[in-house]
Amino acid sequence: MPDLSTKPDKKWKRFLRNWEFKIAVFVILYFLFSHYVLENTHVVGERGLRNHLKVIPEEVVDYYGKQPVEGAEKLAYAQYATNYDYLNLAIINFAHLRKGGTKIPNLVILYDEVLQYHSAQMWNNLYQVANHYKITLRPVHLIKVNYDDDTPWAASFTKFHIFNQVDFDRIVYFDSDSMLVHPTLDNGEISSSYSNIDELFNVPKELEFALPQAYWLNNVVEGKSALKYRKKVEIPDARRYGLRMRKLVHDISETGDWKLLPSLIFEAHKFDNPDNFFANHIMVVTPSKSTFEDLMKYVHNPVRWSLTNRKNLRKKTDYDMEILNKYLNNELKSGRVNIGILPHRVYGVLTGEFREPWHERFVVQPQYLPFIKKRSNRGWDAMKTLQKVKLIHFSDSPIPKPWEMEEGDEEYEHPYSTKLIFCKTGNMSEYRAKYSHFKPRLVDDCDSVEVWNWLRNQFKKEREGIWFSE
Repeated sequence: MPDLSTKPDKKWKRFLRNWEFKIAVFVILYFLFSHYVLENTHVVGERGLRNHLKVIPEEVVDYYGKQPVEGAEKLAYAQYATNYDYLNLAIINFAHLRKGGTKIPNLVILYDEVLQYHSAQMWNNLYQVANHYKITLRPVHLIKVNYDDDTPWAASFTKFHIFNQVDFDRIVYFDSDSMLVHPTLDNGEISSSYSNIDELFNVPKELEFALPQAYWLNNVVEGKSALKYRKKVEIPDARRYGLRMRKLVHDISETGDWKLLPSLIFEAHKFDNPDNFFANHIMVVTPSKSTFEDLMKYVHNPVRWSLTNRKNLRKKTDYDMEILNKYLNNELKSGRVNIGILPHRVYGVLTGEFREPWHERFVVQPQYLPFIKKRSNRGWDAMKTLQKVKLIHFSDSPIPKPWEMEEGDEEYEHPYSTKLIFCKTGNMSEYRAKYSHFKPRLVDDCDSVEVWNWLRNQFKKEREGIWFSE
């Protein structure tokens, strides 16, 4: 009688010799290892972030601005452009910097290389203005994942070329749909003069990146995640905060130690916002080929990289801001990078802030953001806010940006007119006559209305004589 006990062993051995089975086991084990080990092992955890992520208060940046800028020949301002409008905008901004007395010789615009071939007249006009203001135009290839994607952000990955400009030691970058301002208030009238933001080149070199917080996207403030911090946090009033800043500036001036800069109080405030903590419409960066190459992996997701980075795969809705945030989030977790948070009230201001009904999340310092109430205007003063601003970013969707509007468009109502604001004590006859269907929101904060309209008009002044786009 045959020994039946050996039959299962033989079947199992045959099964083990099956190459399809071996591949299946390998894939499963590799996935488990990469997903649960490689992606979840990092050095920085709760209470470790404070060594690598620092808040740079306005008062400290002011102190940096009083120090001489050294090695200016290896420093650069940079913008990028993928169409003629944005190339023109970038030139306007750099013309402002030249008139504002910048000490930085290198003003570099990275542009889509095809622009010099599409319209000879447009290119020649823009090239002559750039040459007049000693602006360097550098051609780069367009970085786009899906050429069928016609959203405004589809080519935004082109921005990452700034990290590859390794002939410079340090770059201050800002989006070309921004505007440099130096507002003053005299007898109730707002005016602006030419200015620069050279002080950002004195941000400590140990901070490889410095950029504002995207204060308008915080998950705790938006109620998308609960605040898990148990200790009571009291936000200091203006007097106490001012005293702290005076001491901080004194200590930094004495020691030069960037580690004295404040840290986040609630570190999950960062790690609970992995894709949108940082805004990147202005950045101070240290160029690096390895950084550029790493970012390209986050953009294009090569096969080998994808196998060990499942959580970092690009989604269809991920563009430059989301990709950079994913990259910086992982670099912070591993402790490989030091990052500074720029004061958003000076450099990270959106024009849309003046149309918002609630402002405390803008007013508060980054480290205190999780501890405020969304529906609050504590500390908000539109005119005082404007006088601090040095760089404003046009962001009012669905309201078109100023250069996207036809001449006279402001005289008529549009579906987006419902997103405008109008002073309650203003000319109500004009309001009723102009807006019969799509009515702007009536507000008590008339200063915000004035500031928002002033910014649009100021742009028209900035572009006078050097606007060529159709």
